[in-house]
Amino acid sequence: MRRVPIAFWLGLSALHGQIRVDVNLVAIATEVTDASGAPARNLRAEDFEVRDNGRAQKIEYLWQEQDLPLTIGLLIDVSGSQSAFIEQHRRAAAQFLSQVIGPKDRAFIVTVGTEPRLVADLTGSIDALRRGAEHIDATQSAGTQFGESCLQTIPVRGCGGTALWNAVYASARQKMQWVQGRKALIVVSDGFDTGSPHTLPDAIEAVQESGTLVYAIKYVDPGVTPAMAGISRRQAAQRGMERLTDETGGYTFPDPGDRLSGVFDAIETDLRNQYVLGFTPPAASRDGRYHKLEVKVRRRDLTVRARAGYYASSK
Repeated sequence: MRRVPIAFWLGLSALHGQIRVDVNLVAIATEVTDASGAPARNLRAEDFEVRDNGRAQKIEYLWQEQDLPLTIGLLIDVSGSQSAFIEQHRRAAAQFLSQVIGPKDRAFIVTVGTEPRLVADLTGSIDALRRGAEHIDATQSAGTQFGESCLQTIPVRGCGGTALWNAVYASARQKMQWVQGRKALIVVSDGFDTGSPHTLPDAIEAVQESGTLVYAIKYVDPGVTPAMAGISRRQAAQRGMERLTDETGGYTFPDPGDRLSGVFDAIETDLRNQYVLGFTPPAASRDGRYHKLEVKVRRRDLTVRARAGYYASSK
């Protein structure tokens, strides 16, 4: 494996004593597992194939570092459709902080209802994060407004009950966009959005541009059955959450029940065992447009997950 300096994560290169930002470098966080679901070890650049809009790309960097700090955003749905699970969500957030967040890691917590609210800003303090987790409740009386207000952006229709995509969009744009290294959003919800100023494609685009993975832990209350435009809440949850996680390289965990510890173990294993692949698109491909990515491993016994695309630099 070719080891590269931390500058790779930062997109920086040194030239004549100056530091430049390499805006053209495309870094792809990739999870590779064997048939048992365990992380694949000791892979090399020649074990991978990367295509950008169908064109094979030369992998310039391959890096894996288990000890690199994590940056995590916890997005917890506290809307009416999750009322049966809110106490469970509060305990889950506390468990995640204890089980996954280490001394070098950082996290923030957002509750999602009519509007997203930031109840714990990005910090490495476990005590501050635990205090934020205590404010996970349906009243959303704690925290600060996070992202655009639906009252200002969609005044005619007004706010719905769950601004989920707005929370994802704001987390990517206001937090993850400026963070380097391993980063992920953990969304705890049924995936049913009502009233976001931003759409699901907006949220996916923002997450992809920030280079963030999204994992979803899906709780669906079968007793809550209203439909929107002929789509049931369960169908909406499946379509939205799974599309969000699939296109950003993460995974959706349905109905975790009493298996939360195993879910958190799986997420942490993914994040701490990523391979990061890096390539530089040719000048002709720097068109500012969306590019479809395909990442494959040559060994048939392995499974790979990576984001579905990226937005090219126009420089």
